Amino acid sequence: MTKGKMAVVVTVSSAMTVDTSRQLQSTTSDILQICPRFRLLVIGKTGVGKSSLIHQAFKIKEVHVSEHTRGKADIDKEFIAPENKRFVLHDSQGFEAGDIDCFKIVTDFIDRRRKMPKLQDKIHAVWLCLPIPHADGRLLESGVEEFLKIRQEILGKIPIIVVFTKHDVFVDKLELETGESGYDDAAFEELKTDTLNKLCIQPLKEVAGNDVLHTAVSTNEEYEGTIRGLIDLTTTNVEKFVASEAAITMMIAQRVDISLKLKASIAIGKKRYWRSLGSGMNFKGFTMLDCLSVIHKDIIEVWNFNDPRCHLTSDQFKDLMLKDLDNVDLQRPAEDLAFGLSVVLKIVDVLTSVDGSLLPIAVAIGGGVVLVRWAYDMYQQTKLTLQRIMTYIVDLTCVMQTLFLLAPIAGSISPRVIKIAVKAYEKAGKRNVHSEIRSYVTVTRSGGDDVLEEIVRLINDNSIKAKDVQDLRAQIKVPVDSKEDEGW
Repeated sequence: MTKGKMAVVVTVSSAMTVDTSRQLQSTTSDILQICPRFRLLVIGKTGVGKSSLIHQAFKIKEVHVSEHTRGKADIDKEFIAPENKRFVLHDSQGFEAGDIDCFKIVTDFIDRRRKMPKLQDKIHAVWLCLPIPHADGRLLESGVEEFLKIRQEILGKIPIIVVFTKHDVFVDKLELETGESGYDDAAFEELKTDTLNKLCIQPLKEVAGNDVLHTAVSTNEEYEGTIRGLIDLTTTNVEKFVASEAAITMMIAQRVDISLKLKASIAIGKKRYWRSLGSGMNFKGFTMLDCLSVIHKDIIEVWNFNDPRCHLTSDQFKDLMLKDLDNVDLQRPAEDLAFGLSVVLKIVDVLTSVDGSLLPIAVAIGGGVVLVRWAYDMYQQTKLTLQRIMTYIVDLTCVMQTLFLLAPIAGSISPRVIKIAVKAYEKAGKRNVHSEIRSYVTVTRSGGDDVLEEIVRLINDNSIKAKDVQDLRAQIKVPVDSKEDEGW
């Protein structure tokens, strides 16, 4: 990250402490104003698995890539999926041997984008997709070799990651070849590593050097961890070499790694509103609803669910989150389980215990929603206020994690899916969170960054691990019907 880019964030944050507009500005919105979409260039031949890769990483329905005459890909065309508008894709065919025109199209495109002054217009990362070859096959075409040799001249600091695709096919073939050879699990893992190194990594390093970024992926569900690895590698290097805003936008755009969603939420919270909660320096002169609404917006935007009707920003959902904010006399979990497993068990419990639909949870009067009365009070620096804000942050983050489990099963977000998530969290861990925060606030001196540290600790203690997500979803064997027409 350059000093100039860091200054942009600091200036925005500092301005908020003396905001004359009397509006609390969303930190996430500030970042997305600088970098509204993650801009990704994907290079690879037709059939290498680009469409499936994009679908898995960003959870979009259709990806139109490589649907053009060989070498004539419209690399300037921006593909933006309507169900995930936080990333933009540019597609290029692979470099055929002697195909000078295609090589020039790609390098000229990258050069034009590098010269654009705004971060949002620049290429943030490149995925160069190559299929894992057969034992006697060649990994790199001559055009790819040339591109990799001069990649720093072409790309500058833009991260390029060589993606070895169809890792599952490679593993299946290796299993078939070894047959009855008697490999145990450890020996087979070592064989996979050695074979991949021989077929892909060593040939790549011989051409591109030891510092080239690379990873092997499969888009099969059982290999979801490989997609998370690619996303994490991309995000880490974008943050290091491009800009923190682009890295956060990538965390927002991706829909496969729950740990990056949590990381982005915490990073954004630390920039402004979660910091100095004890002193209340950001919230003086505003209502509690103003304060909680801007925190709500920051968290919701990070999770980037497919929510075309904006249910997650509705007053009905806010009312549901506020309803039991002061309550510690909630249902105690029957078992002492990890948060993720406890949530899944309660999701199944909720789905199997309701008859047709969940009960309404928001009272509409005159077309609006009546929120708890204290939400309209002006912010005051008290222990109760601190307790409420801390509780809202952790509660909402836990509900978002629960929705992360449900969203791919249910499809788009609906009031019913939200109610299932809220009820499951209420049964799984809400009581413990509320009790811990009340106990903390009782003894805290309400100052310094120890409040921020306590929020982060509570989120980490009540977090779903990325490696567990797939197994947890598999345990939700009851159908999750979004019932779009079901109201609040």
